[in-house]
Amino acid sequence: MKFEFSPHIAFQVKDYDKAKKFYEEVLGMETVKTSEKETHFKKGDMNFYMENSDSGFTFFEFKAEDIKAAKEVLEKEGCKVTQVYSDKSIMFADPYGMRFHVWED
Repeated sequence: MKFEFSPHIAFQVKDYDKAKKFYEEVLGMETVKTSEKETHFKKGDMNFYMENSDSGFTFFEFKAEDIKAAKEVLEKEGCKVTQVYSDKSIMFADPYGMRFHVWED
């Protein structure tokens, strides 16, 4: 099973307004789109999606050629599905604490 890293990272923050200001003004991230609960930033070739949440998780994104095969491999290795967006888009938590999104074109 081949997992390809994608140029998208999502993360959750506890103080959304202050965090937004920090990422724009201090780190120089460009705001692509924003709402009350989520902001899409861009810095170089990377896309960052900041979400207002008390959880504070960071999510990497991986593209897979076959999402069903990817799910099978990941679950066999101890990963848990945390959310299903569609039949081609699933969120996982691995047994080591990382959370990530796997999707298929």
